[in-house]
Amino acid sequence: MSDNLSAWLTVLDQFERALDAADEQMEEQPFAPPPGPVPDELRERAEAVLARQQLMINGLVTSRANVAREIAALRRVPTGPGDAPVYLDVQG
Repeated sequence: MSDNLSAWLTVLDQFERALDAADEQMEEQPFAPPPGPVPDELRERAEAVLARQQLMINGLVTSRANVAREIAALRRVPTGPGDAPVYLDVQG
């Protein structure tokens, strides 16, 4: 196995582990791509990893926008003085 192929296999394995563990805290590792292009025999796998990464990014962008809307809505809720009653007894 060539060094380039081995290096790219390692990179793809790392990317796939990161995608599989997206909800877990992972140790951040600096990324340095292997020299040269992705070997032809790994192109399909690399494209699949890229597609998964793009789906993850799009999901995060959507989630971030939803959280921002919720925070904005919470900021619009009026607040009263801390000593004011919170509930009104209408029964008795």
